[in-house]
Amino acid sequence: GHLDALLRGLVLGKLGKAGHKATLEEARRRFKEHVEGKHILSADLRSPVYVTVLKHGDSSTLDTMLKLHKQADMQEEKNRIERVLGAMSQPELIQKVLTFALSEEVRPQDTVSVIGGVAGGSKQGRKAAWKFVRDNWEELYNRYQGGFLISRLIKV
Repeated sequence: GHLDALLRGLVLGKLGKAGHKATLEEARRRFKEHVEGKHILSADLRSPVYVTVLKHGDSSTLDTMLKLHKQADMQEEKNRIERVLGAMSQPELIQKVLTFALSEEVRPQDTVSVIGGVAGGSKQGRKAAWKFVRDNWEELYNRYQGGFLISRLIKV
């Protein structure tokens, strides 16, 4: 049922982020098949699989995810990917995600979700996101002034 699907995604995401070996191996296998087009992941499993492979991935994993983002034909999939990019754990990859947030690849209204994903991904991500917001405050303020997104950005 619907609630089981939601619970399954939540549990698998938590196990994957925690590094549960069997979950990590299965997520990597399914992600590889998804990327290769052999077996497309169902929508309810994409976020937990993406989070798991990103959390334990490297620059190649991030590059693959950014390629999926670019190739996505539905905004829902782009948003799903944008929300999970903050799972990266290496400082240089976190910076790459934050830079991506302000790129032409991300709709201005979705930038806050990318930054929020980084801020919520880890303690290190939260510090990096805060520094990024401070360093880019003028651009972010000019982009969102007078709208609800500036308050949402500050919240995250």
